[in-house]
This record gives sequence, structure tokens and C-alpha cells, in this order.
Amino acid sequence: MMSNCGWVRDGHEAAMEEASALDGALLIPQPPSHVADGHLSPAAPTPLPGTPLPHTDLLSPSLDVTIVTSASLPWLTGTSVNPLLRAAYLLRARGGSGVNIMLPWLERREDQDKVYMRVFQGKEDQENFVRSWLAKEAGMPAEAEALSITWYPARHQPSENSVYSMGDITALCPPSSICILEEPEHLNWYRAPGAGWTSKFDHVVGIVHTNYFAYALDQPASIIRAPAMKYLCRWMMRAHCHRVVKLSGALGVFAEEKEVVRNVHGVRATFLDIGREMGARGKGGKVVGVDERYDSKVYFIGKMLFSKGIGTLVDLLDYSKSAAGLDVEVDMYGAGPDLDACSSLAGKKGIDLSWHGKIDHAELAKSHKVFVNPSTSEVLCTTIAEALAMGKFVICASHPSNDFFTQFPNCLPYSSKEEFVGNLCYALSHDPEPLKGENAAMLSWEAATERLTEAAMVTEEERDRWLEEDEVAVKMPSLVRNKVMRKEIHEGLINTRTRYRKFKSRLAAELDSPRNPLPPTLKSKLRAELERKLDVDFEKLLREPELRLQLSPAELDKKLLEIYDNVSRSPGGDILRIIGGGTDVGTQNFYTARKKLIGGDEKEEWRGSGAAKAVRNVLEEVAKENLIRQEEELTQELRRRWKKFNH
Repeated sequence: MMSNCGWVRDGHEAAMEEASALDGALLIPQPPSHVADGHLSPAAPTPLPGTPLPHTDLLSPSLDVTIVTSASLPWLTGTSVNPLLRAAYLLRARGGSGVNIMLPWLERREDQDKVYMRVFQGKEDQENFVRSWLAKEAGMPAEAEALSITWYPARHQPSENSVYSMGDITALCPPSSICILEEPEHLNWYRAPGAGWTSKFDHVVGIVHTNYFAYALDQPASIIRAPAMKYLCRWMMRAHCHRVVKLSGALGVFAEEKEVVRNVHGVRATFLDIGREMGARGKGGKVVGVDERYDSKVYFIGKMLFSKGIGTLVDLLDYSKSAAGLDVEVDMYGAGPDLDACSSLAGKKGIDLSWHGKIDHAELAKSHKVFVNPSTSEVLCTTIAEALAMGKFVICASHPSNDFFTQFPNCLPYSSKEEFVGNLCYALSHDPEPLKGENAAMLSWEAATERLTEAAMVTEEERDRWLEEDEVAVKMPSLVRNKVMRKEIHEGLINTRTRYRKFKSRLAAELDSPRNPLPPTLKSKLRAELERKLDVDFEKLLREPELRLQLSPAELDKKLLEIYDNVSRSPGGDILRIIGGGTDVGTQNFYTARKKLIGGDEKEEWRGSGAAKAVRNVLEEVAKENLIRQEEELTQELRRRWKKFNH
């Protein structure tokens, strides 16, 4: 429970009596500069600087849209919920037609049991579940009935807790003009050979959900894995998208000339309805209809992973307790592989964390007032948006992934442990600002759909630059990560350049000497060389080196797609996919060959018979023998070329 906080405030102007208890100044949270009297003045939409290309308009009634995502309900993860809601609200904005969503069908029963904790009888059974959720939970019965849903075969990869397509997914796409790839890098890492997205669709928009580079930093062999992941993601974006939409500035550069930063996510109407209800105030301006301990309850909701900042949260709460005597009980909602380790860490430090299972965020509407989220691995945190929509205080890290949320008066970002304590004390001793209409509108899916329509549009001027620019700068990883070492190398290079310039000055003086024996023509050429400046920014070169390619962006994208196709379709494509981590989903060529031999989808009842299993085993052996033969041929060819190279 919380000890005496000792704060007496009048709006945002009061001071804390116990500030001296901390070893640093507490920064008192102030309302954002553009908030006046609790009302937000949203910026007007920025018009596109150029002439929009008609075939990139998501709302055009003559253009059908297909949305492809890597997860499906009942898995309540961002890449299942947000794309489904995007499809539904886009369908509504288009008048009820022309939108299809492609969802993964986990064809192995054990995968469904692990991911969904239930097993569907077939695609139709799961589709009914999805439509029911959209109608009841999202309150969109008309869209639930009108939305077109297509399924593609997929499998669960346990090592990454991710779902990947199996077989040629593009061959299953319905005819459309525009395609939205939710997580384009994820959808293409292990994709089977087939038609390219940009050849099948006139306009391909990639929406980047996840900071895979940040996750790779926490994995084994991160010094190799993280840079490799960064360049693999860039490769996928360039090869498969015409437009890349980044949800926040937390992501690095993928394809500078065709990417934009825009939050194109919203929250369910349920959360906004709760926010309006919580905005009602009773006597003394207090929130009405809440639980008895509402004012003192703090919570976290999300996956139980150290990469989500659980360890940081424990450290911050430990500092709050030791420095300010602020002993707060935090309810932890969610599940994940690090749950036991997180619980052990909190126990060792004496931090009061109560562990609960998964829960619908909306169920916490009237039980908790303060949401804490220290994560900096997110691209855009959906739970923060939901908490703000419900009218809660949100204490989060001052980080590019949270920039969109800082415009809301109930968002309290911190950049130090002292500021975290100040924000926590303030939130526990005050009521959140009621959710105003303009704030609610910015969090809605209607506004998110407008932002997406604007972000997806490409202008004629952008297209021309993409086709005609003659150079592409590719950012490379830092040559020297250690700052001290980088400074030493930088100083050494500066000293070397200084000595070289002095030598050039002496040599230039020698050229003017009448005793110099060089011919006049050679003297002139050498003098021109000596006059050339050596103005290299060594600090930038060491910190952010660039590779400049004499290609237009369009030519680079084409070459990257050709490399992708050649690798994917080669006899050793499965080997490379498995080496790359796709142990359960990498055998795409083998899977495709097996499907052709079997003759398409297998019926559930066909799978069950003993005779059918025997036939299937024989067919699998034939396909496997063909794959092994291809791998042996590839190995022999590699040996032949290696031998030739050595000679």
C-alpha cells in the first residue's frame, strides 16, 4: 500500500512537501503546451505536398483493398485485433464494400491448442468466432456481416511465438488493387516462392507494428543477430512495399524516400464509451461509480517479458520505496515466458507485485486509476491508448514510441527515476482530466482510418523521385559502438589529417621551386590534386556510416526483389530458411511439393483414417526424397564453385 505522499495541489501548480526526501529534484508534470483549460486543439491535417496518384486512394470505390495479417482471433494480440478493426472501419468508410482481410488458419491442431487454447472444427468455425467478436465486442454487426474474410494455411513457430504462412500465400489473395501488409517483414521472412506482392497489386502499403531490432538486442548472439535483423527488415520493406507506414519514430530508417511516420491505430469504441462514463464527476469533482480502492490502485497489463520493461518497473518501484517511502502495490495482468523470473526478481527486492492472468483491459475500467508502462521496446503501445481512452493516468517512459500520447493531459511521461516518482505521487493524489470530445476523437478508429488514408497516398512527385533519383544512401551499423574508443579513433584520424595537410603544403611549395625536376604537365595535375580538400566528418563516419549506391530507389528495390526471389526459389531455399530460424516453418518448398502430391487441402475426416495416414506417409517420403535430391545437387554445385574459386 501507499505511504503518506504528502502532496497538496491546486491543478498543476502545487508543490510536494517531501521533495527533499529524494536525492534529485522531482519534475512536476505539466500539461502539454497546446492544452488550454483541459481542451486539446488538434493540429489540422497536413495536405499532401503534391498531386496524389489515384491508384493509391484507399477510399476509392473503384479499388478493392486486401489486408493481410499474421495473427487472428481468438489470439488477443496487436496483429490480430488492430488489422481486423482496421478492415472493419475501412469497410465502413468505403460504404460497406470492397475490403477483404486475409487471416492465418493454423492447420495443425496442436498449434491451435497452444495459441488459442481451443481447437476449431474448421475455417468456418473460426470465421464465425471472428465475426461474432467483431459484432459484439467491437459493436460493428453490419461490418461483421459484410466483411470478406479469406484464410491462408499457417503454422506456429514456438521459438518466436509467432505465426507464419505455409505455401504460396499470394496465390490465395483475391483480386484487388491495393494490398495492406500488416508487418511486411514478418509476412515475408519465410514466405514460400510465389508471385511478388508488388507484381500482384498496383499499390502495396506496409504497416510496421514491431521493433524486431529491439527484441533482437535481448536475444543470444545479439551482436550478430541485431544488425542482421535490421538489414533483413530493410530488405523486406524495400522489396515488397510501395509505401511504408511506421507507427512511431521509435523505428529506424527502412526506405527513406517511401516511408512516413503516422499512428494509424485506434481503440475500440468500448474504451471510449468507458472514458465518457468515467468523465462524469460527483461531489467535489470526484470520479463516480468506481471501486472503493480505485484511487490507490496501480496496474500493468501486457506480456510478461523483460523486454517489456518489467525489470525496469521493479527497479523504479524499488527506488520509489527507498527514496520517497512510497510503497505501492501493483497488479500485474498478462502471461509470458518471463513471468516466473519477473516474480522472483520482485520478491528478492521486496516489491509488492500481485500476479494475475490475462484479462480484457476494459474490465479494469473502474478498479484502477493509474497504468504504468516502462517499456521502450514498443513501436506504439495499444494498451496506453486504451488506458487514456478510459480516462486513466498513464505513466510511461519518455520515448519516441510514446510521442503521440504526450499530447494528452493524463499522459505523464518520465525521463528519470526521480520524475517517475513525481509522476506516481501526482497520479495517486489527483483525479485524471475528463476525456474531452477532441481527445476521444483522436483515439478513435475513425480518425485512425483518416490518418491511414492520408499516409497510404503517394504523390506524383514522390513517384518521380523514386524513379529518377540517381543515388541511394544506405545507413550502415556503427563502425565503433564504444564511445570512448570512438573518441580515441576520431582524435587519431584528426591528427593524421592535420599531418597530411602540412605535408601537402610543403609539397605544394616544392612544386613552385625552380629546382623541381617534374614536367610542367605533371606539376599541374599534382597541384590540382593537392588543392582538393579532405573534409570528411570522421565522427559521423564512425558513428553513422553510409553506403552510397549509384542506383535509383526503384532500381534498388527491383534488385532486392530479384535477390529475394532467387534465394526463395532456389533448391536450397528451405535450407536457408531453416538456418535463418524457421525450424518449424522453413520447409516451404517441401510443403508446396507435398501439397501438390496430395492434391490441395486435406479434409479432417480424411486425415483421421489409418489408410489415409499410410498414403500420406508415402507421399511425404516421395516429396522428402525430391527435396533431399535438390539439396544434394545444390551442395555439389557449391563445392564445384568453391573448388574453382580456390584454383
